[in-house]
Amino acid sequence: MIIFMSHQDLVRDFYAARARRDWDAVAALLVGDIAWHEPGAEDYSGSHHGLDAVLRLLKRLVEVTEGTFSLEPTDFITTSEHTATNARWTASRGGVRVEGNELAVFRIADARIAEAWFHPDGYDPEALSAVFSFKNP
Repeated sequence: MIIFMSHQDLVRDFYAARARRDWDAVAALLVGDIAWHEPGAEDYSGSHHGLDAVLRLLKRLVEVTEGTFSLEPTDFITTSEHTATNARWTASRGGVRVEGNELAVFRIADARIAEAWFHPDGYDPEALSAVFSFKNP
């Protein structure tokens, strides 16, 4: 049982570090060869590999949303290798606001996040595109 709780704590710490914009703390929670999978056809969509690429992506998401992007994890399900959370998220940019939920699934290896997949729902696709566009931030 201790390993399960530590995985949940790891994911909670990851979200807390992102909220503080503490990129050193975020980096310490990820493996060097992390694989990060964002769905859809947005500018940020696709698979991102390696610590530097993932950190660039996370920072860019904050930048293009003018610092408004926030995530709040709620419920957790944990197995010996994975932790999943439902996260409520909001962001705005240029007077457009978008919000939704996502199921985030994290694979844990060596007490750090090794891989992540995201499954969003409950959002306005046009608002999402406007807020998270990498063009003209």
